[in-house]
Amino acid sequence: MTLFKDAWPDERISRLILIASAIFGLAYLLDGFGLAAPFPVNVVIKAAGIVLLAVYALRQRHLVLAVGLALGAAGDVFLALDESVLPLGIAAFGLGHLVYIWLFAQWRIKAGPRGGMSRIAALVLAVFGLVMLNWLQPHFGEMRVFASVYNGIILVMAVLAVLGRSPMLAMIGALLFVVSDSVLAVRLFAGELDWAGPVVWVCYYLGQAGIALGLARAAPEA
Repeated sequence: MTLFKDAWPDERISRLILIASAIFGLAYLLDGFGLAAPFPVNVVIKAAGIVLLAVYALRQRHLVLAVGLALGAAGDVFLALDESVLPLGIAAFGLGHLVYIWLFAQWRIKAGPRGGMSRIAALVLAVFGLVMLNWLQPHFGEMRVFASVYNGIILVMAVLAVLGRSPMLAMIGALLFVVSDSVLAVRLFAGELDWAGPVVWVCYYLGQAGIALGLARAAPEA
């Protein structure tokens, strides 16, 4: 009976954290339909869902994953502010992806390759990234270096997620992140797809959630 009392509240708290994160994620989705909360409440709502995913990772004793998620939340804040801090937002997300690269690389090294069609999928991802980068180059302007480096970082992250035997949920999360950032880049720099704000947010939040849930409770086995 004592063991049950000790274990249940801990698990329940983790579930409540995830539920609260999902609620904030859904609340910010309204922003894309013209129902945004006033500033700065909307910024808090935007970041809170990812911050809670970081808290969940901490409760699972996965500090490195929590750092990556926290950097993503910082990027959310910067992107919600003035355009003058856009480079800081890209930098925060880039650092977060470097953390994810390290985590997915550990899965590739210790657990081995995924096999199957993973190499073909990785090649398709790489080609897609190069095509997108070449198309958007004329639109980057002064952000050319920042945006190009970030493009390379997120592609490496996604390719490693596909090639290594990381949890399926984490791999799907990485791919959703690529979709989200690709659509966002087209909106920010090419001035197209203005209608796609909700698509960006849904893919982004589910991408972060997939990585968090996929990696938080699992560790690669050599």
